[in-house]
Amino acid sequence: MLSNLLGELMGLMLLSPIVLAAPIAIYWLFNQDPRRARPLAYLAVIGLGISAAIATYVEVAFPWRTIAYNMPWMILPTLNGSITIYVSFIVNFLSRNMGLLTAWLAFIIGVYSLDYLANDYRLGWFWFFYNLFAASMLLTVYANDLLFMFIGWEGLGFSSWALIGHWYKDDDELSYVGRLGDKLILNKPAWTTPSYAAYRAIATIRFGDMPMLGAIAAIGLLGGSLMLTPVNGVSTINWARIVSTLGVGGTVALLLAFMLGPFTKSAQFPFNDWLLTAMTGPTSVSALLHSATMVAAGVYIFMRLTESLYAAHVINNLGVEIMYLVTVYIGLLTALLGALFATMIDERKVILAGSTMSSLGFMMGVTALTPFIPQVVNIGEYVVPLAVLVAFAYLIVHALSKATLFLVSGHLIHVTHTRFNMGNLELGRRMKLAFYATLAAAISLGGVPPLAGYWIHAAMDEVATETISVVGYGAYILMLLASLAYVAFLARFTSLNFIKGEAPHTHEEHGKYPLMVAAYTITGTAALAALAIPFVLTPHVFIEAGVDPIVIAIGVVLWIIFVVALLKPRVGNLGLITKIFERRYYIQAFMDVVLAGFGSILTLVAFYIYKGIDIFFNFIIPDATTALSRYIRAIQRGYLRTYLEMLLVTLAVVILIILIIIALL
Repeated sequence: MLSNLLGELMGLMLLSPIVLAAPIAIYWLFNQDPRRARPLAYLAVIGLGISAAIATYVEVAFPWRTIAYNMPWMILPTLNGSITIYVSFIVNFLSRNMGLLTAWLAFIIGVYSLDYLANDYRLGWFWFFYNLFAASMLLTVYANDLLFMFIGWEGLGFSSWALIGHWYKDDDELSYVGRLGDKLILNKPAWTTPSYAAYRAIATIRFGDMPMLGAIAAIGLLGGSLMLTPVNGVSTINWARIVSTLGVGGTVALLLAFMLGPFTKSAQFPFNDWLLTAMTGPTSVSALLHSATMVAAGVYIFMRLTESLYAAHVINNLGVEIMYLVTVYIGLLTALLGALFATMIDERKVILAGSTMSSLGFMMGVTALTPFIPQVVNIGEYVVPLAVLVAFAYLIVHALSKATLFLVSGHLIHVTHTRFNMGNLELGRRMKLAFYATLAAAISLGGVPPLAGYWIHAAMDEVATETISVVGYGAYILMLLASLAYVAFLARFTSLNFIKGEAPHTHEEHGKYPLMVAAYTITGTAALAALAIPFVLTPHVFIEAGVDPIVIAIGVVLWIIFVVALLKPRVGNLGLITKIFERRYYIQAFMDVVLAGFGSILTLVAFYIYKGIDIFFNFIIPDATTALSRYIRAIQRGYLRTYLEMLLVTLAVVILIILIIIALL
């Protein structure tokens, strides 16, 4: 049966990367010579290749209908009976395509890393956590039980901490984020080291994960199940009972608690700054984190949640609509702020991080329009809400383009020995394939006609227009402004690194990294080829939106902005505005005081709990036991004096109790 085959394939897909990365991790523990450890890195990449092959088989060989594997894992008692937690995997429209995208990008970026990190001093650490990162995302993608999915979700957070702080020695300014010596308010440093960036990331994510886990528990208790997508023979979440039990306010509170996980992980405002300082990690980590894992996981789970609510016919419940309306504006505000931020910064990877923040805002905001637009799309036997389909198409193009831009950035950093924009037309001539890949990714993602981004932006525009009567003009205006700024910084990034930037101070041979070049050439070409995606999925949705005269006019404006920014990439000093955006609107101070401080408080509380347990079990209990033993031994010896003392004490206590009772009466 297909369900049993799915279970076997998923087990192999998830275990292969981890098992085949174990040898280099074990070797690194005992012998940290990079030269000898390097051959074992190929074994780790083979594990990623096996996962990519399995994801391809699932995409090609499995029919386009929902297929699930469910094995009971544990039964938890509830107030109304019990709830079964499943080891569950599902193949539906979102999971099969997201799994294919994740697995192949993890493999290609892994190949890139063979060159990029060839002489790194922590190869075993990198490869083990890189492969665990990829496997955790695949578990998150294919899982159908919320608690089982949460295991992959937590694996992503733990792996991201290990990879963002990979260069934990903080001894190379090239791995920092921000200008060394620059200051923020309260005299806080404007730069971030790898070790601190890793801490900031995990503290922020934990801030969202704890209420999310509480929400999952509440969903299970009230809904009788944690299965998101309906499958034969297994009960799914009873959303109707949940919303009727909780009412409007309770539903909003439950969904808000759940969405704090996706909000923090997908870097929605104001939880976005960890994503920007996470650029302290190796570029291959940044490429994977920003394309198809980690940050995309938050948006992906929101899409899965939306499908589940839609299938349960509660998507138009007032509490659900309120929460989704809030998410629309959070997402599109994030999109605009991220795009504006990226136009002001001069640091390669941080610019791209800002663009990811902006893209995630687009995805989150468009998905959240689902309750306000009733259309669905039939793809095979799948029924997909229109807004979810459009946001997911954008996710695919963004993943391919953003992986390309990050991989090119890593090569540029190797060649120019700086993390800031630097590169002129001469460098563009010497690095032709890098220039080609950057341009391909920029125009594919920027929304200029006639490439993939244009048709997807057109469909996003259509969805936003259809919902104006409900959500207001504010959402449409935010989306339009963010789109205009987005194409500008993509052109600016291209120009400052390959056309009109400063001439590089070094002339390192760029051709000695063939695997790096091959990786971003493939992903850049795939980004161009993504033009086929809108037409393969549902041609009528994207073509009808793309031939609208207003949308065509916007596309022409985007081309003009792109060309102007390409020719004049430098943004003039706008005084306070430039300063605010260069310093990431001072959100770093909020992150350090509130979110990172939240982590510090948790650490302090955990420390004192540990000390309390230690004192209780190692001092109080032993001392009390010793005193009691001595007392018992004294009784057992039978001395008359001891009995008299006990009698007198007992008599005194009885008399005292009697006097208290008489006084009270």
